[in-house]
Amino acid sequence: MNPVSEVTKLRRAVLTRVARWALEKPLNEKTSEADITAMAKEIIPNGPARYRCCIYKERAIIEERIHIITDSYKEPSVKVISEACNGCSVNKYVVTDACQNCVAHPCRNSCPKKAISVIQNRAFIDHTVCIECGKCAKACPYHAIIEITRPCERACALKAVKIDDSRKAVIDSDRCVSCGMCVTVCPFGAITDTSQMMDVIHSLRRKEVPQVAIVAPSLAGQFGAKVSVGQIKSALLRLGFDLVVEAALGADIVAQQEAAEIREHYHSKLMTNSCCPAHAQAIRKNLPDLAGNISTTLSPMRVTGQLIKKKYDNKVTTIFIGPCIAKKSEAAQGPEIDLVLTFEELNAIFLAAGINPADQIPAEMNDASAYGRLFARAGGVSNAVTRHLIDLSLDIIQVQGLAQCLAALKSAAKKIGSGEFTFVEGMACEGGCIGGPGTLVTPTVATRALEKYAGETTSVKKSDDDK
Repeated sequence: MNPVSEVTKLRRAVLTRVARWALEKPLNEKTSEADITAMAKEIIPNGPARYRCCIYKERAIIEERIHIITDSYKEPSVKVISEACNGCSVNKYVVTDACQNCVAHPCRNSCPKKAISVIQNRAFIDHTVCIECGKCAKACPYHAIIEITRPCERACALKAVKIDDSRKAVIDSDRCVSCGMCVTVCPFGAITDTSQMMDVIHSLRRKEVPQVAIVAPSLAGQFGAKVSVGQIKSALLRLGFDLVVEAALGADIVAQQEAAEIREHYHSKLMTNSCCPAHAQAIRKNLPDLAGNISTTLSPMRVTGQLIKKKYDNKVTTIFIGPCIAKKSEAAQGPEIDLVLTFEELNAIFLAAGINPADQIPAEMNDASAYGRLFARAGGVSNAVTRHLIDLSLDIIQVQGLAQCLAALKSAAKKIGSGEFTFVEGMACEGGCIGGPGTLVTPTVATRALEKYAGETTSVKKSDDDK
């Protein structure tokens, strides 16, 4: 399991307590302020404060977090819990002891706002005037001026995290792609994603139509190294799902469709995958001229959702369970997926319901091939796609992290018209989906479990090319 920080413990405690309340309360009863206050007091009992100035501040943060879980959001997004944000008081540029009080004073001369002066043989930055342009740091020959970036800002490759006048973080929705990187790094737990956990629980309890879980292949290993995906399937069935299907089934179809797309547009010389919603959205928002180079094939999640909707003549609730926050936004783009849970949210529901996957008898999981399951690992998409294109010459670029994805695509675009067809496999998370913000284990552990899971495939679905 991941080393569990105090922030993670609190977040999971809140999710589990809210899930327990949702499972136990009368179905038609709405969450009241009294309920939220009672849950916050249970999570933060009377006594000395552990994290903040007082328990009242701690409870106020917990209450705001509960509101985000229990409120219904039409547009899933990443949100800042204002009460929790520390309003980091760090100044972006700081003069260190390495300052030599050189005669040339290039730092002072380069400052467009005259914010630098020399006091007692050392440069001094007047932060009431400084506009944080960084020219002084670049000009200093001793690198004596350093840049200190807030963790949330540093984690966001798309500069979607801004700092307002009160020094608190805000999310620029026009830039944000819900990758969740800021959520994972904030040391105060002040950034979170909106949740559909309550909607999932209500849907399972009402059982108005069949409930189908579509599980991402990165599920392998999330509930312990010795807990099989088959056992997790059994736990989901016990929770109330009528059917559990692998999203890797859709991945097998996606691999064939993207391969066909490459054949059809081989003259265009460049394509990138569509399965990572944060990667695709980053391109649309930052490199709109290259948006046409994103595969038009739907993601494995949505393709599998299509299959299930067709199977039940649309009289079904499809719930995707995976490691990704961005999938919540992607699901809102079409009718294939009704609700989305992260592994962390699923774990909270299991705990609240008293269901331990480790205690279950494994159910059979035989929906997909090893290639489809390995979509969850970096390199898995391109490996699956290119196995259908062995007769074509392709330049494959595999890259993770949004900054690296955009840089690789821009570089590849410059070469259009010369050389081989380039397929850029871009993943927002390091290591691929197994490194998503909603996971329970480290990417290293998840990779080993995924490879074992893929290796245990007993029924490899054949494409038309293989028959």
